[in-house]
Amino acid sequence: MADIIAMLNRWAKSRLSALLDGSSSSSSSSSLESTRGNALDNFQRIMRMMPRIEAVLEDAEEREIQDRSVKLWLSELRLLAYDIDDVIDEYEYDVFVAQMEARAAQESCYHGKRKRADDEHHDEDEHVEGLNILASSSSQLPKISDGMAKKLREIRERFDEIERDQKGLRLREEDGVRRTVSAQNSRLTSSLVDESCIIRRESEKEKIVKLFFSDSQVSNKITVIPIVGMGGVGRTTLAQLIYNDPRIRQYFDLRIWIYVSQDFDLMKLTREIYRSITNKSFKEDVGFDYLQDSIKKELMKFKRTFLVLDDVWNEKQCLWESLKAPFHNAGIVNILLTTRNKKVADVMRTTNYFHLGFLSKDEGWLLFKQYALCGDENLTRIGQKIVNKCGGLPLAIKLLGSHLRFERDEDKWMSILESELWDLDPGTNEIFPALKLSYQRMSIHLKPCFRYCSLFPKKWIPDKNHLVWLWMAQGYIQTKIRGKTVEEIGREYFDELLGRSFFQATESSDYFKIHDLVYDLAVSLSDNEFIIMKSEGGNQNKYISNNACHLAMLDEQTNNEALKGILVFPFLSRHVALRSIFCYGQRIINDFQLLDSIRLRVLHIEIRQFDSNFSKFLGSIASMKHLRYLYIHTHTMWYSCLEKVIASLCNSLHSIANVEVLDFYGCHYPIMLPASIKNFINLRHLILPYDSVMPCGISKLTYLQTLKHIVIKDGNHEGGGLGEIEDLASLTGSCCINSIYYAKNVEDFKKANINGKKHIRRLFIDWEKSLNVSSFDVHIYFDAKNQVEIHGFELEEMKLEALRSHNHLKELGIRNYPGILFPSWLGDPSYSKLQDITLQGCNKWDGSDRVLDRDLPCLQSISIIDCAMLKNIKIVQSSSLRRLLVQHCPEITSLHGLCSLHRLEKLEIKRCYNLLISMEEILPSKLEFVCFEECWNLKSIPGLQNLPSLMELKLKSCQKLELTLEEKLSTMPSVVEIVDCPQLEMWCQRYGFKYYLDFREPYWSSLGIL
Repeated sequence: MADIIAMLNRWAKSRLSALLDGSSSSSSSSSLESTRGNALDNFQRIMRMMPRIEAVLEDAEEREIQDRSVKLWLSELRLLAYDIDDVIDEYEYDVFVAQMEARAAQESCYHGKRKRADDEHHDEDEHVEGLNILASSSSQLPKISDGMAKKLREIRERFDEIERDQKGLRLREEDGVRRTVSAQNSRLTSSLVDESCIIRRESEKEKIVKLFFSDSQVSNKITVIPIVGMGGVGRTTLAQLIYNDPRIRQYFDLRIWIYVSQDFDLMKLTREIYRSITNKSFKEDVGFDYLQDSIKKELMKFKRTFLVLDDVWNEKQCLWESLKAPFHNAGIVNILLTTRNKKVADVMRTTNYFHLGFLSKDEGWLLFKQYALCGDENLTRIGQKIVNKCGGLPLAIKLLGSHLRFERDEDKWMSILESELWDLDPGTNEIFPALKLSYQRMSIHLKPCFRYCSLFPKKWIPDKNHLVWLWMAQGYIQTKIRGKTVEEIGREYFDELLGRSFFQATESSDYFKIHDLVYDLAVSLSDNEFIIMKSEGGNQNKYISNNACHLAMLDEQTNNEALKGILVFPFLSRHVALRSIFCYGQRIINDFQLLDSIRLRVLHIEIRQFDSNFSKFLGSIASMKHLRYLYIHTHTMWYSCLEKVIASLCNSLHSIANVEVLDFYGCHYPIMLPASIKNFINLRHLILPYDSVMPCGISKLTYLQTLKHIVIKDGNHEGGGLGEIEDLASLTGSCCINSIYYAKNVEDFKKANINGKKHIRRLFIDWEKSLNVSSFDVHIYFDAKNQVEIHGFELEEMKLEALRSHNHLKELGIRNYPGILFPSWLGDPSYSKLQDITLQGCNKWDGSDRVLDRDLPCLQSISIIDCAMLKNIKIVQSSSLRRLLVQHCPEITSLHGLCSLHRLEKLEIKRCYNLLISMEEILPSKLEFVCFEECWNLKSIPGLQNLPSLMELKLKSCQKLELTLEEKLSTMPSVVEIVDCPQLEMWCQRYGFKYYLDFREPYWSSLGIL
């Protein structure tokens, strides 16, 4: 709750003071009636009380509040803070509407005057006059309405009542025990471990031990390797296994184990280190300098020291530097530390940190069986489901196994399976205290961001950017940081939660996962502020607190009867404080037309089926004046209805003041936006279905950062030209320009100023997949001065030349390009940050321009796909290239430069029917994945037998490919698929590889059919 007040307090110093000053200055003395004067007094009173409310709620965050009356009082404070935000938001909304209406009126007046102008000089005078009128009118602020004055009076009265009830607005000692470090440090660790009761994690242990003995680490005086992982994942256990490993015991003549925990007390830790070395203790009055000097002298007696620092929370570089000072002249010192927080690891590490993941299902089951005796078949089945519920977290598996050790009642096992983990007996449940400790140590501004994740379905894989946008909509992100956008600050919040193991990374940097138990923690912390309704029995009578601010409805079944009765009129009329509604699932009920009474900031609808009232629901969106974030993912049958609603939104000044995010990408059908989209002047992120034509008027959206797909009109649709994006300098992330063929004006491409969009990191340029490359005509091209007749292919080359990007680009894709030559900027050495190039469907390109024959120091991936005329490729020696894909290039005969790609790890060559590899082009030795598929004329693969890192080998339909019986692989790959390569059948028999006659056989085999 303190986080909410902190946000409002920051707002009060900026938004509120500006509005008050403007409101006062813009009113004549006669307009300052008694009601208005009282309203301004109430505004000022609220501003003065904000810091006091913030201080009280920050104090509450540090206490374990047990008294229900105190909890209720704090909840009332939170709701009061939300009401204040709503009132100010309404007034800012009124200001916006007044200014927009004044601007429209003045523009109308100005255009009328210009129409009546008699000469150019008169036009210029009227232009200046019109601008002055507009400027002066925009400074006028609307009066505080009687309704708003009444709300302010009620807020002040409620605040005074809360203050009186709590005797001066402060917490007493008896209201809750303050958390102390000593109270949180009940868990102590030592170097001793019972290896018979744990899953040994041999592979993880081996990786870390090898790191300590690698040449690069032995040469360093001090080596620090952190183990990072969430609470309960087994960091301490792994450290104990390493500490007691015979190789560590033999190599190091001094080993020290120190349990650090949250209190990074330099004096205490230094004393512990000295005592561990000497088995002696100093008197309490010994100085820190003398103590460190004594440690330094003791360490000089040993050649090699191994130190474990378990459970470190310190993020301050200066404290770490002070602690390790005595170790600098102590021979070889290897330090292993465990932490939950990547930021701690970054402060202390000298090499890469080791991230400790979760147990596999098999490992989890082995651990569970060590604690729970489940010989019965039914108990075994239930036990395996319980293990799955734990998500590979060793602490949870161990505690639940211990809980069921002597239990033989199947109903008791089912009770554990079906119950929420936080409902278990607090006396035996150590799972959530271990996880909650990380939450309690979290910065106050991150706590609401984490709790908000409880609104996602469990096992959901959310999008990182959307999560940041949701935080923005709720005002959770501190905006007053110079030189950074609110999105950049939000991504820093995300990275910190990721570093603290509240989020889990995925293969895609755009998405993340939340461990089931971490999700359960978020739900348990949400109290009555966040309500999650599921399509399960009993929801109809579930009590929904009047304090509810965020609602998620999860209809996981096709039958939505369980959700009926939730969104009915009495519910909506009582819960006007709702700020978020999320709907997921198959169906939704029909009472959404009543949403205009709710102060929503976020509306997220992800439903497959709607009833006949869906259009009424869409119509109600136009009245949501607080709305910031609108996401609709629905069936294609509603797209025309959705277009009408969007047009209504765009044309209504009363629904667009605050909207920052519009996302209709999941609607699976192109949406035509009206030119009045320009009225969304605060819009920052616009995501449309893939083939939606870029609307006219989008040039006015100067705050726009996200516009992933720019589709150029084809003559059959109205829309804007590419030049519309000229002033959109804030475009960020990915940008895909589609249907380029339909644009005939090269000047429009230059006007787009792609080179000036410095924040775009991924650029994709696409003509059109179905384009017939033989159908180009001669075009008349008008440049700035002359009329020039050019061939159609040349026009396309001019377009691509005009789309030159800035040199901060990381990924470039060119698709269905009908030109013969690529532009001069492709492969330019100035593109030193480019990591990925994809050339696809470039059917006239023959490779003669040698655009890949240029060294780009950061290039990691090249993909060449469906290039019908390409005859040869020459790739310059690269120190960075990791992946090369060449697919469906039927005319290609040679691949030059392959042997010089010393870092190449993945090589895929598919459907290159005429390819031959010369004996000089030996495969790079670091390859881990090799695939040759439908290379009909390929006869040999030089160097295939000398790939020590090879993990996966696939050879398919290479009928002429031969390997002699003496060509044995230097290592045995974990995956080998050799299909329809008749010359290799004997070779497979010689070395024990399974040979398949048909492409489908490996798939059948994986299913157990063969």
